[in-house]
Amino acid sequence: MIKVLIIAPMAPFVVEEVVRLSSVLEVHLELPPDFRYSRYYDYLKDLLKKTSSSIYVSHAPYIDLRALLHATSFLRFYPIHALMRDPLLIYSEIRRTNNCLNIIRFHDVDIIHSHFAYQEGFIGYLIKNLLERKKFVVTLHGNDILIEPSIGYGIRLDKRYDIVVRKVLEKADAIIVASKAVYEEAKKLVNDYKKLYLVPNGVDLQKFNPSIDGSMIRKLYDTEDKYIVFTLRHHEPQYGIVYLILAASIVLRHRKDVIFIIGGDGSLRNYHINLAKRLGIENYVFFPGRIPRTDVPMYYAASDIVVVPSLQEAWGLVATEAMACGKPVIASRVGGLPDQIIDGFNGFLVPPRDPKAIADRILYLLENPSEMKRMGLNGRGLAEKEFDIEKRVDRLVRLYKTLLRG
Repeated sequence: MIKVLIIAPMAPFVVEEVVRLSSVLEVHLELPPDFRYSRYYDYLKDLLKKTSSSIYVSHAPYIDLRALLHATSFLRFYPIHALMRDPLLIYSEIRRTNNCLNIIRFHDVDIIHSHFAYQEGFIGYLIKNLLERKKFVVTLHGNDILIEPSIGYGIRLDKRYDIVVRKVLEKADAIIVASKAVYEEAKKLVNDYKKLYLVPNGVDLQKFNPSIDGSMIRKLYDTEDKYIVFTLRHHEPQYGIVYLILAASIVLRHRKDVIFIIGGDGSLRNYHINLAKRLGIENYVFFPGRIPRTDVPMYYAASDIVVVPSLQEAWGLVATEAMACGKPVIASRVGGLPDQIIDGFNGFLVPPRDPKAIADRILYLLENPSEMKRMGLNGRGLAEKEFDIEKRVDRLVRLYKTLLRG
C-alpha cells in the first residue's frame, strides 16, 4: 500500500480529501501545531470518527530542541531572501520539517504531498532536498500562486515569498492545479510544465445534493414567502462582498420579496454590516457569521441563488457546492470560476467589481423562476459529471502510482 504524508493547513477541503484517500492509501496528515484551536477542529474530529480508515494525525511540538540542533541542516537550503524574515516563522518551518522527517523515517513514507506552495510546500521543498528519492507533490490553492495587486492579494507580491514559491515549484515532482487560470500562472514559474496536472476540485455529492431540506434555515430567517440570495465567503478584500451588498441595494429598489444571507467571518465583516446600514437595507441583508460546516448544506438548500463576487479565485468551492445542491450561480469571471460556470447554462458570469451586472442577473432569475430551476438542474448534472470528489481522489491515486513507477 502506498504511504503518503500530507502536509496541510487546517482546512475542510483538505481534510475531506484526506479522508477519502485514506480508504485506499496509508495517510499521515501533518497539521500546524495550533490546529486544535482551529474553528474546524471539531469538524475534523467528527470526520475521523465517521471513517473506518486509519488516518495518522501529527503536529510538531511547540518547543523542539532537537529541531534547533539540526537547524543548520535545513537552513542551508533556504534561499537568501527566505532568511530575511521573522525568526519565529523560520523556527516554525524548521519544527514542522523535523516532525515530517520523523514521520517519513519511522513509517517509510513514499510520497510527500503539500497543500499550498507556502508554508506547507516550503516544508516539502526542504524535505525533498534532504531526501531526494522521495517523491514530492504540491497542490496550489490560491494566494500561494495568484496575485491581485489592487487589493494586495497573493504572497508572491512580496519578493521573499515569490522566490520561495518558485523554488518549491521547481523542486516538486508534480504540481496539482484545479483550474486553467492557476495552470497558466504556474506554467510561467516552472521550466518543465509537463509536471503540471490539471485536476478539478470536487465535492461530496451526497453531502451536497438537491434533496437536502432547507426549511429550518427559512424558518430561522422567517422567509417562507421570499427568495434567498446566499453567499459564503471570508469577509476579506479578495472575495468582493462589498459588490454583492451594493448589488443587493439595486435589487431591493425593484422588489422586496428577497433577502440576502452573507455567511462567513473576517476583517471586513463589521464594515460590510455598516455598509448595509448606510444603504438602508439592513432588514434585508443578514450576516450570520461563521456557519458550522455541518450546517452549510442546509443554507444552500434554503437558497434560490448563490453569488460568488470574488476579485480573484483559484477555484471557488462555494460555486461547486452550490451547483451540487442544484442552485444557479452568479460568479465573477475570474480565476477558476469560468471552469465551473457556463454562462447561461448553469448560471451567469459577470465582470468583477460590477454590482449592476450582479443585480441584473439576480433580477433576471427572480423574474424567470423556470430559468432558475433549469440552471440549477444543469449545475447538478455538471457537478456529477466533472466535480465529484471521488473522481478527483481516483486521479490523485493514479498520479501517485505514476510517480512511484517513474
